[in-house]
Amino acid sequence: MGERAEPVSEPEPTAPPEADGPVIGPPGGQSPPPGVQPPPPGGQPPPPAPSVSEQIRQRLGELSPSERRVARTLLTGPPTIGLGSSARLAQHAGVSGPTVSRFIAELGFANYAAFQRALHEEIAARMMPPIEVYRRHQAEHRSADVLGASAQTMIEAVSASVAGLNPDEFRRAVSTLADAGRQVLIAGGWFSQLLAGYLASVLRELRPGVRLIGPSPSERAGAIADVVRRDTVILFDFRRYERDTLQIARSARGVGARILLVTDPWLSPVSDIADAVLTAQVSGPSPFQSLTPAMAVVETLITSVVDELGATGRARFEQFGDIAEQWVRPWPDGADPTDRETGREVAADTPMRE
Repeated sequence: MGERAEPVSEPEPTAPPEADGPVIGPPGGQSPPPGVQPPPPGGQPPPPAPSVSEQIRQRLGELSPSERRVARTLLTGPPTIGLGSSARLAQHAGVSGPTVSRFIAELGFANYAAFQRALHEEIAARMMPPIEVYRRHQAEHRSADVLGASAQTMIEAVSASVAGLNPDEFRRAVSTLADAGRQVLIAGGWFSQLLAGYLASVLRELRPGVRLIGPSPSERAGAIADVVRRDTVILFDFRRYERDTLQIARSARGVGARILLVTDPWLSPVSDIADAVLTAQVSGPSPFQSLTPAMAVVETLITSVVDELGATGRARFEQFGDIAEQWVRPWPDGADPTDRETGREVAADTPMRE
């Protein structure tokens, strides 16, 4: 995007390490992502406000052409491009100063300084070293009721993640995954590969053409070489964001494939080129980033894909089950596999009323 914008008086955050792990996230006492407010006493927390980047993505369709140029400059430029003066941002975007002011107002900020403060906090949280998160966790005061506090933290994070999904992005993701004419390739990071594996395992029972990209360099290189225009690539990328995940996304974008991203509130760099972005909170009771909210997002996605596929998905599921049962040991031991049909009929019957 040309010359890097000059930062404001605060020091620019240091760049994150190259690898994406160990995955460590904000514990309950750490400052939440921008816009996330603490829950009211005795009540459920309000859905967290989107990050600055999310707000920009969500409002692209509402902006004027010139305002959209400012948005694209912020989304595709260096992370600190918005930390310079408004005149410098206008110069990068090729628009006037008043256009930048109108754009900032459209996002709901009182002025450019307020926008910069929110952006700076977002960048600092995005690039916070994992060891600093760990230190803050050890230093904070925590409830003696570990079970109750953990349950509440998880409930709030899961609820905020699912309720906070952008409906348009979510519908776009569901529609793309339900398109059986597209091969689906799925990859994750150091820990989020667990999410990728789960989603791949379930999707291949519902539709053909699902491939899990393994973490080894040879598997990732092979996937990059094989991806074509009619493919859909699903990527899981959380702090610390991985370079090879971004490379897969860039290669997919280069051939015209669709990209679906599941990431944290600070947004992986892949979000700049993704067709749909689903965000999940990462708050948990430990100093390590929790994947529980992201799993809830995956479960919600699967539920809607099942509904979208309808009878086609059920037929595929039954076919897959019939094949898989050839390798599954009958239960109870020694039972005749043909008895399973009877079991299915019994399970489908309506319970008798007494």
